[in-house]
Amino acid sequence: PLIEAIRHHSVDVIAVAGMNMQTRRLFEDVSALVSAHGINALVTYASDEVARMWCDSDAARAELSALRREERYCVAVARTLQDAPSAYASLGARVLSLPLHPAQSSVDQSALLAIVERAYVNVVNRVGIDINAVACHAHMQHVLPYVAGLGPRKAQGILSRIGAGDNLLESRNDLIIRRLCTRTVFINCASFLRVRPATDVLDTTRIHPEDYDLARKMALDALDIEEDDDAAAQRGRKRADAPSRYVAELMRRAPEKLDELDLAKYADELKRLLDVHKLETLKFIKNELQHPDADPRPTFIPPTDAQVLHMLTGETVGETIKDDGTCVVAATVVRVQPRFAIARLDSGLEGFISIANVSDQRIDEVSDELAPGKAVVALIKRIDLDKMSLDLSIRPSDVAQACSRNRQPVPEESAVDKYFDFDAEAVMRERAKAQQNKASARMRTIPHPLFKPLNAREAEHYLAARPRGDCVIRPSSRGVDHIAITWKVADGLFQHIDVREDGKINEAALGTSFLIGESVYTDLDELVAFHIDPIVRKLDEVKRSPKYYDPETDPLYASEPVADILGPNDQSEDFKARRLALWDTRISRHLDILAQSTGRGAYCISLSLSKPGSLVLAFKPTPSYRGIMKWTARVEPNEYRLGDRGRYPDIQGLIIGFKTMQMNPSQHGQMNSRDSSSRRDGHSSHRDSAPGLRDASGS
Repeated sequence: PLIEAIRHHSVDVIAVAGMNMQTRRLFEDVSALVSAHGINALVTYASDEVARMWCDSDAARAELSALRREERYCVAVARTLQDAPSAYASLGARVLSLPLHPAQSSVDQSALLAIVERAYVNVVNRVGIDINAVACHAHMQHVLPYVAGLGPRKAQGILSRIGAGDNLLESRNDLIIRRLCTRTVFINCASFLRVRPATDVLDTTRIHPEDYDLARKMALDALDIEEDDDAAAQRGRKRADAPSRYVAELMRRAPEKLDELDLAKYADELKRLLDVHKLETLKFIKNELQHPDADPRPTFIPPTDAQVLHMLTGETVGETIKDDGTCVVAATVVRVQPRFAIARLDSGLEGFISIANVSDQRIDEVSDELAPGKAVVALIKRIDLDKMSLDLSIRPSDVAQACSRNRQPVPEESAVDKYFDFDAEAVMRERAKAQQNKASARMRTIPHPLFKPLNAREAEHYLAARPRGDCVIRPSSRGVDHIAITWKVADGLFQHIDVREDGKINEAALGTSFLIGESVYTDLDELVAFHIDPIVRKLDEVKRSPKYYDPETDPLYASEPVADILGPNDQSEDFKARRLALWDTRISRHLDILAQSTGRGAYCISLSLSKPGSLVLAFKPTPSYRGIMKWTARVEPNEYRLGDRGRYPDIQGLIIGFKTMQMNPSQHGQMNSRDSSSRRDGHSSHRDSAPGLRDASGS
């Protein structure tokens, strides 16, 4: 069946890839089979780094839903070999997970992705793409945004208008005629979009439409045809035969005639008449007409033995395995013969152990020391890339010597100052770094109306007299790649949000994206509109709930204003601690009154003083329960979060989820409620607290 398929499809290349050492045997079998049947096809190993990631992706399952994982893997290997830019571009940002460079983890990942995308742009525009083929095959469409003059939005717009089948382009002019792009975009991208088949042969080349007349003139001169004769001959001729008929004839029959043209003299004439420099353009046109399908990229080179070894085993010569006498590995004996043994590493790579490398003592047979299944520690003596195997030694003296060479030399005692305090030095370095970050932060200026050069304490004083929900964008003490946002949650309560900047071109510049946790925003206005404002609306929703309780506005304490009890708010830690104690006391008293009046458990929701921007769900399971218990709920832009798994879109959902978790504590172990004031009495238990809470809620 394999030979029949190869002959039926006129295969040029047979790619072999895999994830274990058995792939090597498959490669040898396929090579022998192709050679025995006299098939003229290249059998080669192919890189599978893209296939390993793509075959398990959602995009792969959606596109090739009828295929198994192994079949999707094979398709990805073939696509990577046939059209590498499309295959790598399909990974998106996940391409950074591939081993591109040994130091790639040490650089900013956003900057690295920008460099990778620049490489896509260079390759795609040097080669050009067949726009009709891209429109018909979804897996090739990932490279279209990298065509000069396009981008994700313009590329998607062109593809959506072209579609497939009868709507394919017949010429580059269709981009304008069918209003697929504007004139400016057309001028930028036209030469990189090949049209096949086309009514004009020049549309299949990388020659820009602005230079078509030059190409036609060069064809006429090369074929020694007078322009007037050509104009007369074209009268009455069908459009499909003109105006590049002689260009097609030249490319088909005698492209070498272009070598007879004096391009320098022609360029000088153009410079004299039109004042344009066209020598390099003329050279490019000549090369394109002589080699219209030439690929400027380097010729394909099959993977080296070291690269194949890495693909099949994950081992890297010079890093994970070395033959310099220092690399010690763990292996398992899989086969024993009288004069040698075979051991296998965890990666599947096998090693040969001769009888001379088994023991420091003389032995008659290897089986005297080894048996299948025995784990050994071995020294790599030689790496045989041709056979994809190792020569190993398990002699204790060899292993001990390798281990001793691996140990770091210990400095002499006299060279170390035993009185020097290294811990104090580390603390001082951290303080100096923090001071430097603060100084850099105070010097930053950000072009935004909400920006203020304030620190956290100054931002709180600035917002104290402003309406609830107002915010300030300010420098961050965490460094120049961070900013902070302080917003007013309530009177005397402020939340400070750390924002990380990505895509900075220098330390003083503003980043191109802003990250808060896992959320990414493209500018500061979007961040405020889609992060801060939604949280403010969520807290407004909480305050409209009948279960919301504000200890500072409770009518019961109208005669005891907070300002009289605590004094002026100086934003000190002592004031915050006294305010928190006052809130706990009033919340506990509020729940006591509710529980005693109803004879059931009671709960309420209030703002969190210790974690501004969050909520506290305080509850008293039964009237006899001494003290209260509290859970903290985080307020996110579009939801409330209770623990690790509780996510609720509105306040009613949060309340229902809170009740469910309280009644089923064993199913929500991550939500351990805590007693805030005292322990429960001898008549209460956790099991009988849930019904009281459910009854008190009334829902």
